[in-house]
Amino acid sequence: MDTIEIIEIGVVGFSLLISFICFYYTFKTKRRYERLALRLGNNTDISVMLKSYIDKVNEIEKKDDQIIEYCNKINEELLKTIKKVGLVRYNSYGNKKNKLSFTIALLNNENSGIVLNSVYGEDSSNIYAKPIINGKSKYSLAEEEIDAIGEAINNNLINIQK
Repeated sequence: MDTIEIIEIGVVGFSLLISFICFYYTFKTKRRYERLALRLGNNTDISVMLKSYIDKVNEIEKKDDQIIEYCNKINEELLKTIKKVGLVRYNSYGNKKNKLSFTIALLNNENSGIVLNSVYGEDSSNIYAKPIINGKSKYSLAEEEIDAIGEAINNNLINIQK
């Protein structure tokens, strides 16, 4: 045996020794981790618990996405609801009794909706309804109806004109 072979055998032996030491400490560290995981998980493997929690979080995220989608649909529907109201009370036919006639405009955000005109007379009472699209009607509007629509568009809330 010459010197090179002895050195090679020494290097191989040293490498094996280092490998065994690394394997021993790896195994020891793994056992410590497993004991700690069981202690933290109340005798349940903590990795199983973590996976369960991750699954629950993913399920909650799916539900959260569904809730956001539902809220967006509600917001779209709210744009179509009546949000603007204008009310004008007046005397009809020269009647001076307590302003018993009224006009009410019910509009959405796009100023579309209806205007109702209730005309009180001594012998009868009538209610007229006209559709409103973008603040205008294809039917002729009385002055009180125009005022009620203007109230609704400008105030964005219920306002009684005296």
